Amino acid sequence: MLKELIKEGGIYTIANLLTKGVSLLLIPFYSDYFTTSEYGILSVLGIAGALTAAIFSFQIYQGVGRFISEKGITLKEQQRIGSSGLFFTLISYAVFTVIALFFKDQVIEYISEEERIQDSTYYWCLATLGLNGIFYTLGVQLKFLRKTHVFSLTSFAHALLNILLILIFALGFDYRIDSIFMASFIVSPLMILVQVFYLKKYLVFYLGKAELKKLFQYSIPLVPAAIAYLVLNFTDRLFIKDLNNSLGDVGIYDMGFKFSAIVSIIIFAFQSALAPIIFEKYKDKETPAELGRIMRLFIGVGSLGILTLSAFSYETLYVFTQEQYFGASVLMPLFYLSVFITGLGLFSGGIHIQKKTHLIPIIVITAGLINVGLNFWLIPILDLFGAALATLISTLINHVILFGVSQKYYTIIYNRSKTLLVIGVFIIFYIPVSYLSDIYPLDLLSSILIKGGLILLYLFFLVKVNFLNFDQIRKRLF
Repeated sequence: MLKELIKEGGIYTIANLLTKGVSLLLIPFYSDYFTTSEYGILSVLGIAGALTAAIFSFQIYQGVGRFISEKGITLKEQQRIGSSGLFFTLISYAVFTVIALFFKDQVIEYISEEERIQDSTYYWCLATLGLNGIFYTLGVQLKFLRKTHVFSLTSFAHALLNILLILIFALGFDYRIDSIFMASFIVSPLMILVQVFYLKKYLVFYLGKAELKKLFQYSIPLVPAAIAYLVLNFTDRLFIKDLNNSLGDVGIYDMGFKFSAIVSIIIFAFQSALAPIIFEKYKDKETPAELGRIMRLFIGVGSLGILTLSAFSYETLYVFTQEQYFGASVLMPLFYLSVFITGLGLFSGGIHIQKKTHLIPIIVITAGLINVGLNFWLIPILDLFGAALATLISTLINHVILFGVSQKYYTIIYNRSKTLLVIGVFIIFYIPVSYLSDIYPLDLLSSILIKGGLILLYLFFLVKVNFLNFDQIRKRLF
């Protein structure tokens, strides 16, 4: 399993690094071209788009991915499930578009602050939401049918063409925020055609009642969970906007969060590879122990990686952004840690394996409510840092509970005491490495040397307690 995961996860990682890594190269352009208020508008529109996708997709794509990858399924069943999911998604987004056009003025009024969102921006954003939803839905089919190369190539081409057109529309025609959505409006249909070409064997003109019923039974409980996840991950921006009355603050906050995409790139890549493998192999007797070894590797390598990234948060902003965003450096370690904790979702598959998806909304909604309460309490006291801290705490609560519940339905075998020891030592290292310059001002060279020394010391600890064993990893791979 590890060999398959490394192979397919490696392909996804390279694709994501090329895709999102290239996107990250736009950060200097964004920070220079857009005002903090404009960047805040992009962030708020992104939240609105994510909320739309959470509700109007009905999470059908999750059901499609779960069932088309199951061992023993026939091609005809794959066609009917995938096609039913796709055509329902088309209808659902069409209904959303009509509703969104009807309530245009009310939506714009709510999400605007010191700078009003233009009608043209709203229309362009609306036009791209459905297209991106279809692109993502087809991408899920490619992923769970394990067409790794096609999924990776279409994702990369989608991102690269978007970037090129954004630069043309922004720098060549000065369309400002509209440039982002205009580019997507052109690129997404082209990539959808490519996806359909490679999925033509699995797509037919079919919308089945039995298939939709099966998909709904699995996916509908995930809709409130998806909304709760948005609350968990994006409430902080909305509270900052409303409590501080500033889209500029939202822009600064979101710029700091954007760099956590470096961590999410790798996590998402291996999640994309691991989920289909788990659904295919979960009945094999060696799978629980193999997943335990993969989890140990994830915690070891992941914690070392985010420790390194957090150590150089200020330096990262200094290189890639403008001075008005430097204040986000104190937030970035919390963002990195939140994304890393989210990676625990890789190992909470028991709920999905046993089709107990009705439990997920209960857990996530609870965590979302905690997040709302913490934001309301901490932002007036700690400002942007309070928002980041609220997200970190509620994310931790959510994923620890999800993992614990999932273990009851599908037990992953791992060394619990050693894992807790590593987590404890990691926290001891994380605070001084992340906030050394804030705790005790140092010159640049001294700061780098001390942080680098602590990171190497943590790596030595991981090897010493045999949490990372490179010889074992090499033998299992080769």
